[in-house]
Amino acid sequence: MAFLLKYCMNFVEQTVDFIVKYPKIPYTLNMKNTLEHISFKRCWKLSEKSTNLLGQCYAYINSMANIPFQPDYHKQLLTVSLNKGALATTAIEGNTLTEEELAQVLNGKDLAPSKKYQQKEVENIIDAFNTILIELVNKRTPEIVSPELIKRFNKMVGKDIGENFNGNPGQLRKRNVTVGSAYRPPSFEMVETLVKKLCDWLLKEFHYGHDQNFDDAVIQAIVTHVYIAWIHPFLDGNGRTARLLEFYLLMRAGVPNIASHILSNHYNNTRTTYYHRLQKTTETGDLSAFIEYALEGFCDGLENIINIIHKDQIEITWKNYIHDVIEKMQDEGKSEKTLRRLRQLAYYIPGDRFYNINDIKIINSRIAKEYMKLNDITLRRDLEILVEKKLLKADKNKYSANHALLQSFLPETSVQIKRHY
Repeated sequence: MAFLLKYCMNFVEQTVDFIVKYPKIPYTLNMKNTLEHISFKRCWKLSEKSTNLLGQCYAYINSMANIPFQPDYHKQLLTVSLNKGALATTAIEGNTLTEEELAQVLNGKDLAPSKKYQQKEVENIIDAFNTILIELVNKRTPEIVSPELIKRFNKMVGKDIGENFNGNPGQLRKRNVTVGSAYRPPSFEMVETLVKKLCDWLLKEFHYGHDQNFDDAVIQAIVTHVYIAWIHPFLDGNGRTARLLEFYLLMRAGVPNIASHILSNHYNNTRTTYYHRLQKTTETGDLSAFIEYALEGFCDGLENIINIIHKDQIEITWKNYIHDVIEKMQDEGKSEKTLRRLRQLAYYIPGDRFYNINDIKIINSRIAKEYMKLNDITLRRDLEILVEKKLLKADKNKYSANHALLQSFLPETSVQIKRHY
């Protein structure tokens, strides 16, 4: 019996070796159902656009990693990032949990029994994200991609979901499956060998531990994602496991935690394209187009976060400037009460449009409190003082924050810098 088992295992391994060595032999008439695409070779070529996108991503991440955040604001950004990522990666698989429902869960309220498994799916991903952050950021204990790591991530994905998880979490599949309507992943007898070959190839191909550069790290994350989808090592949770590995590898490469949700969000927002690109990649064995598609979403997501951070930095700069201007008004004989009122007006009147007196009185609770017992004459006088100090601008008895003033604080340039791909 032992001899027969050893013979079968040798046969499987020899078959895999043959396929890897001779990837162009058509094993069936339908390439989607062969192992031709699982070549463990660099079957992609970075287009000029992909190369430029990688450069742009590197610049965004470098900038992001060197911007100091107030702890509360960083916590808020990170929470939003992890929640969006968890909702996105489960939504691709059909989970319909909304942001509002997730907020209820995070506030300690359970959902209806019919949605308990969906709740658990999302909670598992959030827990996995947090575990990865602790290991990589706090403990600084990165790992290479190994069969054990892949199985551990799948176990995290399927933890305590019960019968709604089609398989044993963390255990390689023991039967053959069909994905979608056509794709038949490798036979279950080959899965263990293929997973090990994948891990060995990733270590050799992408040089982790030997000064791996940024480009290789990002490409490795995307390629690993695709290969897990191709091998389909588990009965369930393969997509979530693939995207969790992608998240892990990006975090391991130094991508800031507040950018952790970007690719899952991109795949979910472009779900039709996501599946189409995966299918085309499977049919051709060429990962070039999928890599470019993933990099487009990664770059756009990073740019969006930079814009959010930029907006926050502008607000901080604006409030600091207001504080300095108001402080200098002490020398003009203004009382502390007046200065406090002026400060609240300047802080909380937005710059998106012009507001009349009645709007301003209720635009913010702090402004409302300051002027509750005062008449409109006082409010109008305070507003005119702020216009004189150029903190507000006026238009026919309406007022708006003078954010344009911040333009004078920017470094001077001769022309506007344009971005090309």
